[in-house]
Amino acid sequence: MKIIVFGDIHNDLEALKKILVKKADIYICHGDLSNLGEGLEKTGEILASLKQKLWLMPGNNETWEQIQTLCQRYGFVDFHQKVIQKYGLVFAGLGYSTPTPFNTPGETSEEEFAQALKFFEGYQNLCLFAHNPPKDTQLDVIPSGVYVGSQAIREFIEKSKPFYFFSGHIHENEGKIQRIGQTTCFGVGKKGLEIWL
Repeated sequence: MKIIVFGDIHNDLEALKKILVKKADIYICHGDLSNLGEGLEKTGEILASLKQKLWLMPGNNETWEQIQTLCQRYGFVDFHQKVIQKYGLVFAGLGYSTPTPFNTPGETSEEEFAQALKFFEGYQNLCLFAHNPPKDTQLDVIPSGVYVGSQAIREFIEKSKPFYFFSGHIHENEGKIQRIGQTTCFGVGKKGLEIWL
């Protein structure tokens, strides 16, 4: 099964069209198709042909309600706070980010992240997809050297040991890979990452 993971498009429609050229069984978007929700409808129109092959979650630039509306309109799969079992694997999706200086609509607290992550506990063969990266990794460090990831996500990875973890949010870290214990973690952006599972 071939999967393409992507996100942080921010209305770059040409980048989105390049994702569509790549053929896959499933496309998983970890959020931020838009800028503060503006232009979200246009991205939906471009991605419309994917229908149920596209699994979506909100980044910090969208609300869950906006993503649900887009999924209903175009037949995409709402993947936020969901578990989907397929091909002997368990796929879990978690959108939103921890608070930012920009007061974006899709921000949540560490406590809310920790509560949402409890829903994914106990699964074997888990692959976790999130918008927000884990704390203190190559995936969450910003150019100033500050680590801005989620401690709750980091603790979940250490405890639950998913096979793979994928996130975006911090654009500069696209393409970076780091292991946390037994889990390989990938920084994914608008170029997209092709994986076989």
